[in-house]
Amino acid sequence: MNKARSLKINKVIETCIYSDNIESMKDFYVNLLGLPLVSEENDKLIFLKAGQSMLLIFNPSKTSVNNASLPTHGITFPTAGIHFALEVSSEDFDSWKNLLADHKINIESEVSWKGGSRSIYFRDPARNLVELITPGQWPVD
Repeated sequence: MNKARSLKINKVIETCIYSDNIESMKDFYVNLLGLPLVSEENDKLIFLKAGQSMLLIFNPSKTSVNNASLPTHGITFPTAGIHFALEVSSEDFDSWKNLLADHKINIESEVSWKGGSRSIYFRDPARNLVELITPGQWPVD
C-alpha cells in the first residue's frame, strides 16, 4: 500500500497571495470584505482570518529576500492573477453583491452551478481573481 494513501490532509489552512501595495490590499480585505486582521508587518505582509483558514498577503519585494526564520516567498510581477474562493452563506449572497456594487467593484462573472451553489467573481487591487461561493459546490466541510 502506498504510504501517502494512508495519510490524510485535513484542509487548506492558509492561502498566500502577493501584492506590492500591502495597504490597498489591507483596506480591501479588512475594511471592505471584513476579514479580521491577525498580524502585520509594515509594507511586508498581513495575515487575515478567513473562517477556519488564513489568508496571507505578502509583498514579494520584501519576502523574496533571504529571511532567517522562513523560506523566501514571492513571485515576479506582473502576476498571472491568482484565483481563490471564499465561502459565503446563501442568505448573504445578494448582500455581498450589493456591497461590491456599492464600492464600484466590477463583478466579472456570476455563475449558478448545477447543484444550486452560486458564485461571483471579481478582482482585488492586485488583480487576483476572488470568488465568493455559496456552500454545496465542493465536497468540503
